[in-house]
Amino acid sequence: MMEKVIIEKLPVTKNIAGAKRWTEEKGEFVQISHREEIRHLALFEIKKGFFRGSHFHRQKEEVFYVVRGRIRARFVDTETDERGEFVLEEGDKIRIEPLCGHILHGLEDSMVVEYSPQFYDIEDNYRVEL
Repeated sequence: MMEKVIIEKLPVTKNIAGAKRWTEEKGEFVQISHREEIRHLALFEIKKGFFRGSHFHRQKEEVFYVVRGRIRARFVDTETDERGEFVLEEGDKIRIEPLCGHILHGLEDSMVVEYSPQFYDIEDNYRVEL
């Protein structure tokens, strides 16, 4: 796996400390973040056939959690040109380090939470072809 991309499947349990998810009669509960500083938080939809991204950040680290759906995520390390591609689905959490170009394609209608320890700065947004 690419050094600047970390994918984690949140465990399905409520009996541990940390990030996790579970479903019970009253519905699903997901603790996406545990003991992380968050200065940017967003929720976005990617409809089937559409994409978001095609950029990288020099300063901002981003974490995405797939709430529902399936997405194809493509990456490029802008320093080494190493490339990777992964299919992410409900319950997957992915951390993208700075200087890693990324694009997220909707394989089906999907909902994603995004957060970062850095503030969103429009000036730290650089286009990249993926």
